[in-house]
Amino acid sequence: MQSRPKFYYGWIIVVTLGVIGGISTFIGVGNFGVFVVPMKEELQIGNSYFGWALSARLIGFAISGPIIGRCIDHYGSRLPLALGGFLFGLSAIAFFFVEAGWQMLGITLFAGLTGFWGSSTLYLTVPIAKWFVKKRGKAMSLFFPCVPLGIALGSPITQFIIDMFGWRGAWVVLGVIGGLSITILSLVFVRNEPSAMGLLPDGDYDDANDTKPHFYSGTYEYPWTVKEAMATSVFWKISISYGLLMATMGSVGVFWIPFLRSLDISAHIAALAFATQAFTQVFAAVMIAPWIDRIPPRYLAVFGFINVAIAMIIAANASVAWHGFMGAVLVGIGVGAAMLMQTHIWPVYFGRANIGAIRGSATPITLAMTAMGAPILSILFDNYGFAAGWIVGGVGLVVGAGLLLISPKPSTK
Repeated sequence: MQSRPKFYYGWIIVVTLGVIGGISTFIGVGNFGVFVVPMKEELQIGNSYFGWALSARLIGFAISGPIIGRCIDHYGSRLPLALGGFLFGLSAIAFFFVEAGWQMLGITLFAGLTGFWGSSTLYLTVPIAKWFVKKRGKAMSLFFPCVPLGIALGSPITQFIIDMFGWRGAWVVLGVIGGLSITILSLVFVRNEPSAMGLLPDGDYDDANDTKPHFYSGTYEYPWTVKEAMATSVFWKISISYGLLMATMGSVGVFWIPFLRSLDISAHIAALAFATQAFTQVFAAVMIAPWIDRIPPRYLAVFGFINVAIAMIIAANASVAWHGFMGAVLVGIGVGAAMLMQTHIWPVYFGRANIGAIRGSATPITLAMTAMGAPILSILFDNYGFAAGWIVGGVGLVVGAGLLLISPKPSTK
């Protein structure tokens, strides 16, 4: 056993993945709603096309999720992340050539296949679960704010780029800068897991030549297999509850700005309101960080679900700008708490050994519901107004919160 190093490289992993997570939101994840109005006007298409575009992205993500998860477990995240980031950048550049709605659907499907979807991106969250056990909650709480911060900065910056270069030019700028940044950062700084550097999770130092297993009381976790995890009811309850949340969250991401514009709010004020929910996600992550390892994760997740449900009630009755800002604040607090808990609850419940494959197996379930939610809500928006869609979304969130309440950590055999 060699002397323990003063600094644990896992924190470099957390910072790098956080920066990459923030950058990825600029490539049509957190800022797609800014493009809806100018693209809709030029291409002469309705809101439903953008709802189906979100579904196409999620379908692609659901298809690739199990494959990406298993690849990360077996080969690490460094090279898959670099390749995925490069292809993700190319998908954004491809929007420059769009002339019809069906072409947009094809591009968003390909973008989903690359595996990027905010804080749910397996490339980003699975490595942190492998590098940390005792300090996993702290590591996740440091990583998570980077994604909503990217969304907060992405909306007004994207609107500025659109004003300068038009929506087609903006896609090219974001695709080139974002894709290259993700690729370079992953190759230079990301390492697959602690054992590759002769380390144990949380910074316990091990001789790289020592192949004997070390089961420290604070770092050992039962290595659930995919089959064992899927045999529990908890696996399905968590998957369904987060499917309901992401169905509403995805619609908020695409339609919150058009919703505010329907209240005669200017484009720049609407983008600022959307950015507000991203900044409050950061606040929520900081607020619950001291409690993340003290309170069962399902309770903190329920807190998030209820906040978003209240925001939907406010949105359904909105008539002026400050209603949009208030709803955005509650959405941010709720999504910040709930999605941070999503990154935490899976490894806490099922361990880190096969967490990529387990989360990858849950991805099609969650995203199938998300993919259905966006078109359903967009149809309600087009035919019955925004209020009807927000009410339906709120009801789904209450159901999701109930499922989480009856989902304690499963016991091992």
